[in-house]
Amino acid sequence: MARWRGSGSARASWQLMTGLGLSLAGVTVLAGEVRVQVLDADGEPVEKAAVVVRAIDALPERPAAGQAVIDQVDQEFVPSAIAVPVNTRILFPNNDDIRHHVYSFSEAKSFELSLYEGEPPRPIEFPNPGIVTIGCNIHDWMRAHIYVVDSPWYGLTDGNGAWRVSALPAGDYQYRVEVWHHGLAEERQTVGQVDLERGAAAEVQAVVEIEAAPVPRRTPRPDRYRRYP
Repeated sequence: MARWRGSGSARASWQLMTGLGLSLAGVTVLAGEVRVQVLDADGEPVEKAAVVVRAIDALPERPAAGQAVIDQVDQEFVPSAIAVPVNTRILFPNNDDIRHHVYSFSEAKSFELSLYEGEPPRPIEFPNPGIVTIGCNIHDWMRAHIYVVDSPWYGLTDGNGAWRVSALPAGDYQYRVEVWHHGLAEERQTVGQVDLERGAAAEVQAVVEIEAAPVPRRTPRPDRYRRYP
């Protein structure tokens, strides 16, 4: 048997499922697998939203810290969004032929890498869960978002707003599904709770309201203009 309880501003419906042919429209849980699709208020898929799944009635091991890279190429951060476990160390190399000044004033992590080219002097460690928005103090349009999570089950949605995890313990567990996005009013929103018994599955369809903050217009490179006499 599977039961779902929604919360927040998400709109949802649930249905008991017993087979494997489950839709990606919403959240699907079956034999240790969770599939999620994040849609905005207009029904459009949301790409690069972080999805975090938590076991409510169990204490999973803390996710292992790792290393990651956010590059700076053609005056943009690459990638523009990344999900990492807590205590991950991230390197911010500058592969442009101009200097950048990387910074964040986010509550989860505040730091500055003053004007530099090439490799920065050190990677930055992210010990606290939360959303860290980074920018360049020279180029205002440069933005990237780091989702620092404290669960071993997490990931970013693809171009269809979809993400899945298949490493959940099978059995009678409760799971909470969260969507993290910098455009949410509270940045982290619980979109549902699934009470899952062995052999059952639940399908949840949820819609989150995301407001994208305006980003300053990018300054074109001089060589992108063609001058005429």
